[in-house]
Amino acid sequence: MKDCKLIYALLMLLGLSASISVHAVTTSEKYQCPTQQQYEYQFESGNLWQFCWQWDSRFGISLHDVAFKTVRERLNTYIASSIALNQIELVDAQNTSNTLKINQLDKSQSILSGNCLNGTLLSDSENNPLLCIKPATSDYAMHYDDESRRKNSVDILSLVTVNNNQFISRLRLHDDGSFTPSASLVTDDSNNTHYIVNYFWRLDLDIGATATNDHVEEFRTHIRKGRNKREIRTNTVLQPAEFKKQYDRKKMKSWRIYDGQITNQYNMPSSYHIFPLSHAAIERDAQRPWTESDVYFTNYHPCEHKAIINNETDCAENVVQMVDQETITDVVAWIKLTAHYIPPYTSSDDLALLWQEFTVYPRDVFSKNPNVPDPEYPTPLD
Repeated sequence: MKDCKLIYALLMLLGLSASISVHAVTTSEKYQCPTQQQYEYQFESGNLWQFCWQWDSRFGISLHDVAFKTVRERLNTYIASSIALNQIELVDAQNTSNTLKINQLDKSQSILSGNCLNGTLLSDSENNPLLCIKPATSDYAMHYDDESRRKNSVDILSLVTVNNNQFISRLRLHDDGSFTPSASLVTDDSNNTHYIVNYFWRLDLDIGATATNDHVEEFRTHIRKGRNKREIRTNTVLQPAEFKKQYDRKKMKSWRIYDGQITNQYNMPSSYHIFPLSHAAIERDAQRPWTESDVYFTNYHPCEHKAIINNETDCAENVVQMVDQETITDVVAWIKLTAHYIPPYTSSDDLALLWQEFTVYPRDVFSKNPNVPDPEYPTPLD
């Protein structure tokens, strides 16, 4: 019965180039992604996402050389060398010393054959279907006078298994150049266990494909209330060295990674801005130091692969040890999302999954919203 419910849930869930100017688009030398696993997805607007994907036994599916092309400004922007759901920690809420973590993955347990309803299955060189590409729609992206337009998206879905507990990893790419990493537990656990789950996403953002001139700014917002008005102020603080932070809803903290060279037409540095606004739960455990913060920003090192158990010779053992005040020139962002799952998690009657997510938005990359209709480019470019 458990297997039937899982398959049914997955079936319900998973179910083009243009001539454009370039922001130094190239391929990363950091990660060797198979050239035959490159993929492009074009929206009706003509805006297009491009990426390469691969499967790794350490953390499953990862995307590389992620770029976004716009019709409006004929702009092709390289965004990230790597994006991946890096590690999952599954914790028994009644006994937090009882934890499961991704150490090595079995590819056979990540196969999605037949579970990509209304989407496209992508297979690796061994013909294993591991990725589901599925169109999605969101709320309205813009509304002005009598014109409106929905934000269209595409989901990149994969399956992650941790000791018979199955998760869905979802990277939602939007047609305005933003993207939303998310994950959810799928399995209906017959043991009736209350779980705490920590998801670690790893983002190696190299705007414009220049990896050695990254900078991180922290945004802090303060609200001052007076007799007759409320004043909102946002301050920015440059973070030149590696750091870790906890979420602070009161200060509405967020972070942007900007390139030291590339600017938009108004001479503003192009960046991608991380907004962890959908953070639903928090867990802190001094015995597991990686839970004490929610975001970690480190300087790239080839051996720093995994957030919690990084079994690499002569390398930091976890993301906390990676933060050692080194100057940041090539930033890697580690985002922790926490969820509490109280059984039953899914059933044949209620298939709504509990997604934990955050969104990363382009900031000063475009001079105008790529979603706003433009009479100059009514159709996609040839």
